Amino acid sequence: MSESKTRSFDYRRIWKIVKTVLYPLVIVGIAGAGVYFLPMFAIEKDPIEAPVRPPLAVAVAKVKTSSVSDFEFSDGTARAVQREYLVFKNGGRVAFLKTNSDGGPLREGDAVKSGELLAELDRAIDDATAKTVRAELDSARSRLANAKTEWERYKRLVAQKAVSKSEAEARKAAYEQALNDVRTAEARLDQVTANLRDIQVRAPFDGVVSFVNIREGQYVPGGGFDVSSEKEAARTAPITVINPKAFEIIVELPVTSGKRIQVGQAAFVLDETTLASFQQSGYVEKTESSLQDVLSAARVGSVSPAIDPSGRSIRARVITDQPIEGLRDGTYVTVWIEVDKRENATIVPVEAIIERGDELFVFVLDPGTNTVNRRNIKVGLFGFEGVEVTSGLSVGEVVVTQGRYRLSDGMAVRSK
Repeated sequence: MSESKTRSFDYRRIWKIVKTVLYPLVIVGIAGAGVYFLPMFAIEKDPIEAPVRPPLAVAVAKVKTSSVSDFEFSDGTARAVQREYLVFKNGGRVAFLKTNSDGGPLREGDAVKSGELLAELDRAIDDATAKTVRAELDSARSRLANAKTEWERYKRLVAQKAVSKSEAEARKAAYEQALNDVRTAEARLDQVTANLRDIQVRAPFDGVVSFVNIREGQYVPGGGFDVSSEKEAARTAPITVINPKAFEIIVELPVTSGKRIQVGQAAFVLDETTLASFQQSGYVEKTESSLQDVLSAARVGSVSPAIDPSGRSIRARVITDQPIEGLRDGTYVTVWIEVDKRENATIVPVEAIIERGDELFVFVLDPGTNTVNRRNIKVGLFGFEGVEVTSGLSVGEVVVTQGRYRLSDGMAVRSK
């Protein structure tokens, strides 16, 4: 019996050891085995690949060789070179105003011919005077003709000794008096005719009426013309006529720019209406020559040798020698004055250039790989054809002109 008790005791001790020691070891072992063998039973999955971005669509242009010009810019108002304010020297009632081609009275925009009578004041009194003087002139000329005939006849009679010299001298004196009477009558008629011109206005040259400030039946006071300003002159002159075939634009330039301006330099004019339409539609970017196509040729006619003390500027006068369609007297225009020109320059479109800080660069297309490379450049003159590149590019290379702001070095692209 003692032996069986001893064996029973031993089992209980062993079981206690198993519970307190082996259980934790078994649990730890199982956990370790799971960590070790779990990857072997894990399901393998394909790695996630990043989406491939398609090449960016861009517009490109070739670097080319061309002439390029440098310009100074300014603004001014176009004025007709030929302008005449037509005024009456005397006051009076408007008795006549020219009829235009539509059958109405003379109006702004009507064409006129040199010497054409445009308006006239009531001339009843002057007409009566002129008729009297013309009658006197006719009578004096008749007496002169008779006196001249008598004097020539008496000269022959004196030679024949048929009359005395004193009689011939009397006929000579009568002839000279008649001649003097004719000259006096002619002078009076000229004076009366001048008075008639004082009540008439005629077209001074072939041109166009720009202002009409009178109508038939209206009384026009003498001395009512105000020359204090161009605005007042146009407002108070009965009629203003201009020649629309030639304009001048007076521009004020900063001293540094004005020193580059010389008489005879080529210039170009762009009116505000065309400029506004360009800015609205962006037409300049459509073709390289689009802006040049609408600029009107002009020239520098004069440059002031003095500096304006009030504005610290130099005044220049730009003249157009040919009619410009759509350009009107008083139109506000932009003037481009060509101060320098270079031939056979390396030209790149201005749309290709990116400016960041002090750097200028472009993206150059590699046609073999269809990728772009950033290239720093230096520029010279800016002209109609583009921008002169003095370093960084070669003729024939291809640069990006649209889409350039979305590019980075080495990016793949495709041409539109």
